[in-house]
Amino acid sequence: MLPLERYAVLYDKYAMPIGKGAGVEVSLEQLAEVLYCTVRNVKLIIRRLEEEGWITWHAGRGRGNLSRITFQVDKDSLLLQLSQERAELGEYKQAFDMLYTYSDGTQTLSKFVDWLDAQCGYKTESWAGMSEADILRIPIHHRIQTLDPADLVYAFDSHMVRQLFDQLVTYHEEYQRFMPSIAHAWEHNEDASVWTFYLRKGVLFHDGNELTSEDIVFTLTRLKQCDKIQRWMLHTLEKVEAVGRYVVRVHLTKPHWLFLRILCSSSLSILPRDFGGLTEEEYWSLPIGTGPFRLREWNESQFVMEAYASYFQGRPHLDGVMLALVPREAAPRSKTNRWMELLYGQDSFHQEPDDAWTKVELLPRGCSLVVWNMRKQGPQRSIAFRRAMSAMIDRRKMLQEIGGYWVYPAHGFYPNEQTPHEGDPHDPDYARILLEESGYDGTPITLMTHDGHEHELRWIQQHCATYGVEVHIEIATAQSFRDLEVMHRVDGIMSCIVLAEDEVCLLEMYEQEGGYFKEFMLPEFQPWVRERLEQVLSTPDEAERRARLSAIERRVRDDGFMMFLLHNKVGTHSPPSVRGVGFNSLGWVNFKDVWVTKAI
Repeated sequence: MLPLERYAVLYDKYAMPIGKGAGVEVSLEQLAEVLYCTVRNVKLIIRRLEEEGWITWHAGRGRGNLSRITFQVDKDSLLLQLSQERAELGEYKQAFDMLYTYSDGTQTLSKFVDWLDAQCGYKTESWAGMSEADILRIPIHHRIQTLDPADLVYAFDSHMVRQLFDQLVTYHEEYQRFMPSIAHAWEHNEDASVWTFYLRKGVLFHDGNELTSEDIVFTLTRLKQCDKIQRWMLHTLEKVEAVGRYVVRVHLTKPHWLFLRILCSSSLSILPRDFGGLTEEEYWSLPIGTGPFRLREWNESQFVMEAYASYFQGRPHLDGVMLALVPREAAPRSKTNRWMELLYGQDSFHQEPDDAWTKVELLPRGCSLVVWNMRKQGPQRSIAFRRAMSAMIDRRKMLQEIGGYWVYPAHGFYPNEQTPHEGDPHDPDYARILLEESGYDGTPITLMTHDGHEHELRWIQQHCATYGVEVHIEIATAQSFRDLEVMHRVDGIMSCIVLAEDEVCLLEMYEQEGGYFKEFMLPEFQPWVRERLEQVLSTPDEAERRARLSAIERRVRDDGFMMFLLHNKVGTHSPPSVRGVGFNSLGWVNFKDVWVTKAI
């Protein structure tokens, strides 16, 4: 037992409900029984607790005389103090474990969360040998599932990969054009089946080694040959060759006019050849890339990045970014419940932003939706039932009642200028007609989501019950969400998709092995989708490509294979001292561009 645990056990036994200052007469034998140890060990424990200043001990004189123990520290105050000390050392998991183990109620935990709120945001402090370092500290309940670009599924993982790695090229959302990154120039043959890339000189990995064409060959070949989730991205790759130290040529099996867009994806982040001489397991414990930040620490409590001074596109303005990995259940205790907005100033968790603060908002590409499992027997196999479900969901009422950042009913993947003005497909009378047409007999349906969307799915469950449709809910972990056995025992999955890479993400939905979009499709539907995706890749005109992708979207919507729900908005306020705040296509803040003035 830790000293705190022993103190807590004794406090709960003898000082409750009197509290601090309570004095109790007790024998060593009684304490040994409470602490499940010997009398000899009790004496050592008493000495340690006295040294900590937590108790005073007056030993009884003579055989049979009781001693007196006085509790000098309120247990909850002590627990809060020790938890804060753990957090200041970066041991956030241990701090929360301590609170959950020894706290009797929620008050101490709430006080700790309020304290943690105040510690986070932008601070200038001494750090990593610098007397004045600009640090962004964020308490966050997301867990990083992987930093391997080839295994990326979740937007948060992709965002963190972008901090550590670079791609050959990038896509500028505002200007709608491709921009140089590791490659400063590129060209392709007439039918876009052969691409040549000219690399910058002097691009350094975080270990100081220069990036060359061999690193590009290694990365692309690995993704093509490995058994990873995102290998589909290079299914047309025939070979990649290093023409020179700074020139790479990629040969594809067929025309591919989206290949440059594929290369912008986080999943095509460039790795060092042969993992920099490490084993793959060693490398992924603390991976190195060429990105604006270098990973300094990654454990169960925190994820710490420091600015990479030699970054080829300019050193970040921030000196460090520290993610405190806290339990998801702690987030609602925050005073403002805005941890995920990421960007608040020093005292802003305890104040409303005023007019001087900068507001930044983004309506990301994507939406929440339900994808029906067409390979499992059940009511969802009926097109009339699937359409009935869409008609019975009152999306505008859902927006009003669930709150959060949901802003518009969704009619498809993309929000546009018409989205705020489009009607809601909610039609209760039509829903009842369709239910009757489907022959629905009251059989329950099972929908699965992860805990981040449980609130929305609970609302759907209650709403459907008014129509006589019983919905069972399964809450999956990030790991089980990709488990095929788990996936195929449910009738549908509710999730929120972010189309960060636009057309590429749509391809990914239909192409990714093990993804529920592809797994849930009827086998006879897949050839139709595959034919149209091949047409997309072979079409040089962007408008025509989008039209072909829209045709697939219309079919899955009209067939009711996907039930579109809501679009969300991400946003934040930042104080005047914080500049450069903006969101990337994933809906997260670009850490590299943020900087802090000294005029706080």
